[in-house]
Amino acid sequence: MADIITKVNRALSDPTAVESWVATNRRKVKRWIRRGELGPLIGGLTGGAFDWNAYTSYLAWRADDGVVVRDINGSEMVLDPSMDGISQELLMYGGREELSASIFERELERLATRLDSTVTVLEIGANIGYYALLEARVLGDDGHVLAFEPDPRNIDLLTRSIERNGYGDRIDVERVAVGDSDGTVTFNVLPLSNKSHVDVDGFDRKHGIERQIDVAQKTTSTLLEEHDVAPDEINVVRMDVEGYEAQVFRGMPDVLASDQPLVLFFELHRPRIDDESFEWMLQMLEESGLELVAVTDLEGPMWYEVQLPWTSIDDLRKIGDDHSTHVILRRTP
Repeated sequence: MADIITKVNRALSDPTAVESWVATNRRKVKRWIRRGELGPLIGGLTGGAFDWNAYTSYLAWRADDGVVVRDINGSEMVLDPSMDGISQELLMYGGREELSASIFERELERLATRLDSTVTVLEIGANIGYYALLEARVLGDDGHVLAFEPDPRNIDLLTRSIERNGYGDRIDVERVAVGDSDGTVTFNVLPLSNKSHVDVDGFDRKHGIERQIDVAQKTTSTLLEEHDVAPDEINVVRMDVEGYEAQVFRGMPDVLASDQPLVLFFELHRPRIDDESFEWMLQMLEESGLELVAVTDLEGPMWYEVQLPWTSIDDLRKIGDDHSTHVILRRTP
């Protein structure tokens, strides 16, 4: 009840907030009706009114072995309805970051037609496998995904999805953080599974830390050596590491220096990157011979995601200090 009163008071004091709320939820409702999905519609209504999602709560109560399987992007994905974050988002909407994912999928298909050899992917911060499964499906038997994820909760769901789809020969999974050195790091486990991250001074911790665990960290160079993969065999790097981007890039100099075709897709968490590291990243991307394919704005719900009219790496300097975006680049020798 207190939450409802807060929402009403906010609406009365700021009418523009009502307009935004109506526009956002009109699109949600239309999508659920079009798909004939009554459950997510009810969940959306209860979530908006009470901050309690009746749909995902019901799924958690009825879940067999605590999980639910859904078709996501053409693969069966094992989801945990009790886990805040990406699992619940996929159960509600059937997808996420759809514009970014579609552009990335197009780049994967384009790359596969250009290469006669196996397309090798580095999937860094694989989480529960949204993108790893997409990569495995799109590339098929011609793809090899090396997936790295430090959160044990995510590893469990990812492994189960791989087994369910028969992708064991396409995706290798290792529980490890990827960074700029080999050793052990503190990992912050958050209720939102896709917000967990390596602990770094200055990180925004507004989501609250559930617990901290020690995890192994390795550089990309070390991991490739252990997997017997040459740096110039890497054709795709996809990562979401919650502000740890510069550290990951510093640990993969040979991949970035290669002259092979490369697709690079990462979430740029500008608020969590200091100015010096940010400038270093932009210079590194330019020196690696990469060209900008797309930058998508992550503001708002996933179907409001828009492609920004930026055409060069230099345009990334326009990103505000309080903003995060998806960046897709390619190198075409």
